Amino acid sequence: MPDQPYADIAPWPPARWTPPLSPDFPSAFDGYLMLFRAVWRKAFGYELELWQEQTIRHALELYPPGHRRAGQLRHRQVVISLGRQNGKTEIAAAIGLWALLMRAMPTVVGIASNAEQARLVYKRTMSAIRGTPQLAAKFKALTETRGIQTRDGGQYEIKAAKSAALQGIPIDVGLVDELHILLKALWFDLVNGLGGRPNCLVVGITTAGDEGSELLLHLYAEGEKAIDAGDEARFGFYCWEALEAAVPDDDDELAREICRGNPSQASGRGDLENAVGEVRSMPPQDAIRYRLNRFVKSVSTFLSREAWVQNMTAEPFPDDAKPLFTIDRTPDWGFATISVFTKLPSGKIYCDVAASLVKPTLSQLADLCVQLNGAHSPVTFGMDSFTLRDLGKELELRGLPVTLTGHADMLNGSALFYAKVTQKLLEHPGHDLLEQQIPMTKRKDSDGGFKISRQASSVSIDGVISHVIGVQLAETQIDAELQIF
Repeated sequence: MPDQPYADIAPWPPARWTPPLSPDFPSAFDGYLMLFRAVWRKAFGYELELWQEQTIRHALELYPPGHRRAGQLRHRQVVISLGRQNGKTEIAAAIGLWALLMRAMPTVVGIASNAEQARLVYKRTMSAIRGTPQLAAKFKALTETRGIQTRDGGQYEIKAAKSAALQGIPIDVGLVDELHILLKALWFDLVNGLGGRPNCLVVGITTAGDEGSELLLHLYAEGEKAIDAGDEARFGFYCWEALEAAVPDDDDELAREICRGNPSQASGRGDLENAVGEVRSMPPQDAIRYRLNRFVKSVSTFLSREAWVQNMTAEPFPDDAKPLFTIDRTPDWGFATISVFTKLPSGKIYCDVAASLVKPTLSQLADLCVQLNGAHSPVTFGMDSFTLRDLGKELELRGLPVTLTGHADMLNGSALFYAKVTQKLLEHPGHDLLEQQIPMTKRKDSDGGFKISRQASSVSIDGVISHVIGVQLAETQIDAELQIF
């Protein structure tokens, strides 16, 4: 067992939590603890960490002897919040497996904002069963798509994140991943599925959200009420988080805050120095939310002008480089920007504004691209598939290479562009257009990542968007082109 990096910051208990009814409280997990240690050793080659076992024990706390509900689960709803990469999937998978074993014919339902996210927990539960032959014998079916079925008629299924898919289903245990991006109604659909039956609960595991995370804000508020309610609380709340929603300047202080939001780091798993370095390389908003596990604003500034200027160079675009061009326009066709990119021998990306147009027409943009193609034979012309699909079709008709990008590309490109700028892996000559647009560009969280937002930005950002698209394509398509020989 590795040493804890800070003795005063233990992996358990979390910063905010629902205390048990007594120090020696009984738990529905107690009778399964040794079994689960053996299962995890057999299936995965390791055991759940002690803080993970403690979290599960508390989540499955039982009312003690002498209580009018003696032997029943105390909690009907449980929320577990901690930073990313802490083993959330392991906790949820263990609770899912417990749910399949704890009674005859159980119904376990897993949901998340998307089916793939929900399947991560499901597959982990299935792997634990498959990896333990003695346990697998208790199950009739283990399939990727049709559920885990016990021999006595119980089942664990993934349901679509839609109310219609959850209506009328009696649920013993509901498992929800990433609450910060889940619709509020879906949580209550699961809670309503518990009916009035005892020993049923809904468990949500998540990282922190933003000011638009309606469900998670509500559940955090319920968690605070449960902490204050004491013995009457039937809501389990376990939240690891840093003291403040800010990234400390001092590395030792940052390391301590990482441990507060990440029990696996506090327990000694992982290199804390590496974790500090990773946090330093992240956008502050992402570091605060995903590594310190604190709420952030839903919209914030994408990049500072100072960070952009630090990548400026006096060198011109290299004459012998293989270029690619990207195009973006404002929604009202008031402005358009054509940008040019190449990959330098150093591995850096050189970028510049090739043309800035006022009130362009589609025909003018197409003619200009034809001229650029004839003069430079670029790898491709990249553009957003929503705003410039017609231009892309026109260029293809004229025989030009075209790459249309979508939502996922904008997510990946926004993160890549940010990383390249902050790590000084771009070179640019300092065009006025970008110096004006960069500090006014806003980012918005989306699908667990972030992207730059036209709607949230206070000025036109066609130059920034063309650069985000271009850096993404330069990193992939120029590399691919250079490897063909």
